[in-house]
Amino acid sequence: MLDVETRGSQSLLNVQAFTDPTAYRLKVKRPVQTKVVTVNVDLLETFNWLIGLTVRHIAAPQVFTVEFERDSEKRLRLKGRLQQKADGPYWFRTVTGTTPDGRKTLIIWRKLTGEPEQDNLALDEWFTKQGYSSKDSEFDLIYVNGGNNLENLKAPTTHGRSG
Repeated sequence: MLDVETRGSQSLLNVQAFTDPTAYRLKVKRPVQTKVVTVNVDLLETFNWLIGLTVRHIAAPQVFTVEFERDSEKRLRLKGRLQQKADGPYWFRTVTGTTPDGRKTLIIWRKLTGEPEQDNLALDEWFTKQGYSSKDSEFDLIYVNGGNNLENLKAPTTHGRSG
């Protein structure tokens, strides 16, 4: 809904600009001033406030690099492992806390490179490497900026009896 409700608004958050959560800016005109100024917005803090999150922990940023390759069926896969590197293109930072209705929440912020397939594969690997799981009940809600496929990491559930 955030995408729909903020579309085209310069005074509300532009989710298309969430590609780098450290570089979000708004043009602001202060009351009684005619000049418009550009201000930095702390997206982590703003998002926490918008969803009413009681913050438990904000992690230090982690930065990684990784190489990719295509398998014989042209599927993208990692070539090796994620490696921490200060100037790597894959930047992650997490916030954990509880929403007003008591749901345990994980928020994953990342810098997007413009290559969604690579961004999502790096996210999947990072998520697993951190020991998180989208299939257990550690978190009731998981937010990630940008499109992602974390839901695909869930193991299929079986219903009914086998026999």
